[in-house]
Amino acid sequence: FFDAGAAIIILAPILTPIAVSLGIDPVHFGVIMIVNLAMGMITPPIGVNLFVVCQIANISLESLIRPLIWYLAVVIVDILIISYVPELSLWLPQLLR
Repeated sequence: FFDAGAAIIILAPILTPIAVSLGIDPVHFGVIMIVNLAMGMITPPIGVNLFVVCQIANISLESLIRPLIWYLAVVIVDILIISYVPELSLWLPQLLR
């Protein structure tokens, strides 16, 4: 129930050692965490970005939810792919090492 920046500052130092001890690459964990937090910013009922968009476009939140469902479905599939195929998020860092 808090902002993504605050969530990163609070949760990353706590969860990263746990992820590393479970054998998850820290870069991969960071990508998963950021994408999940970004999805949290656009999902109701707490999605702060939804309220900003509604104010700027001068529309109600209820009228925005129906078109948002397809976008959320794509983001969920994206999170699943990023989570279960770590090579997609690690190829660039491995190229630079």
